[in-house]
Amino acid sequence: MKLLKFVSLVALSIAITGCTANKPAAPQAQYQTVGKDPRRDSDTARAENVKAVDAIEKGDYTAAETHLKSALTADIMFGPAHNNLGKVYYHQNKLYLAAWEFEYAAKVMPFQAEPKSNMGLVFEAAGKLDQAVTQYTEALKLEPENPELIGNDVRARIRRGDNDAEVHRLLEKVVMLDTRPEWVDWARKHLAITPPPATTPLVK
Repeated sequence: MKLLKFVSLVALSIAITGCTANKPAAPQAQYQTVGKDPRRDSDTARAENVKAVDAIEKGDYTAAETHLKSALTADIMFGPAHNNLGKVYYHQNKLYLAAWEFEYAAKVMPFQAEPKSNMGLVFEAAGKLDQAVTQYTEALKLEPENPELIGNDVRARIRRGDNDAEVHRLLEKVVMLDTRPEWVDWARKHLAITPPPATTPLVK
């Protein structure tokens, strides 16, 4: 598991209110930044983040949250810790807090696709499919051949009711690039009922 690993198929029955694309207010007293010492202790942040990833893999989100808050106390700008704290909150169904962390991670790591895709997962879990598709599309601009990102994007489009050439194109990419058998089978089933792109007649 990568330190930022999070893109996955998730249950989408969670409800939420007040989760918008605008920047939410910072959560109250979630963690404290380094005060008097302006230097950022990136080494401590990195070490605490690694411990948190191990805890997340074991399903111990309480320990993971503790390590991640320690990481961000040491270095508030350490993007992977924000991303992973968002993952912890997501798994705890705290979607508002998860969205705040993913947004922060995306701002400090603008060339990383994963925080944007993770924000898409939050919107999708909240039933806000237009916003989810927007986030997935932005993530794919950074990693256009990532099969997990493609799968998330096309899943949200299908859930939204899309049945067009773009959905067909994305499903074909899932079949070609994805190594997860369940996703390939899923994509093939949807390809059978999705129209292919229209062809332009040749001019003689």
